[in-house]
Amino acid sequence: MIPLFASQSAVTRPADLRLGQAVHVNARAAWLPAIVTSVTHTRVGVAYGAPLQAGGQLADAVAPWVVRPADGVRLHPVHEVRVGDDVVAFDGTTLTVAGAWQGRDRWWVIDYTTGGRAIVPPGAILRLADPTPQVTVNGVPL
Repeated sequence: MIPLFASQSAVTRPADLRLGQAVHVNARAAWLPAIVTSVTHTRVGVAYGAPLQAGGQLADAVAPWVVRPADGVRLHPVHEVRVGDDVVAFDGTTLTVAGAWQGRDRWWVIDYTTGGRAIVPPGAILRLADPTPQVTVNGVPL
């Protein structure tokens, strides 16, 4: 079984993160887009998504091992994964999808060209390699 979501062995060091950096945060079986707002040795402050109507953003302080840089990666729901897509596993390795199907229990089974298999819940959001270069202006992503 290939771990796509949880492992403390591949920790992103807080020194590798910078304020304002686009990241993905592992929220159980879904990756969420966020922006780094603070960095300490034990926690990373993040703001999720667009500003709320109340005037602020949904923010959180999370453990460093649930944060991954968003550069070169896009988020994609599991039910839209296709053969040939390159899934980025939690440790940063890229795995090519050989097939994906939904079982009777509604969980998705993803087979990889390496012979590995991952079983994920129906609402999972995966990280896929994105060959499209990110557009930036003065180092700030658009």
